[in-house]
Amino acid sequence: MDKALRKEKIYNLIENYNLEEALHEIDEILKQNSQDIDALCFKGKILTKQQQYGDALNVYKHVLRIDPDYEKAATSINMINNILKIRRTFYFENTYTDDELYS
Repeated sequence: MDKALRKEKIYNLIENYNLEEALHEIDEILKQNSQDIDALCFKGKILTKQQQYGDALNVYKHVLRIDPDYEKAATSINMINNILKIRRTFYFENTYTDDELYS
């Protein structure tokens, strides 16, 4: 399959939340070329949607090792770090406790 058509197919799968099928397509591409930045970014996007933030960060950091100037990966890393920061802040600053459920 043509590379552009395959990327369009993956994009459509992701947008329609067929994430497992999209991951399968991406893994097939990465078997042929483990340095394919577009495929890696698609994988990072899927992992982010699945809230697998650690794995997504690893993928995007791998992209930056391949191309240190790839802005999309750097932006995605910042976004994930912000999500994690907000989640930690909410968790630690939330005054609601389980004890209040039973009072």
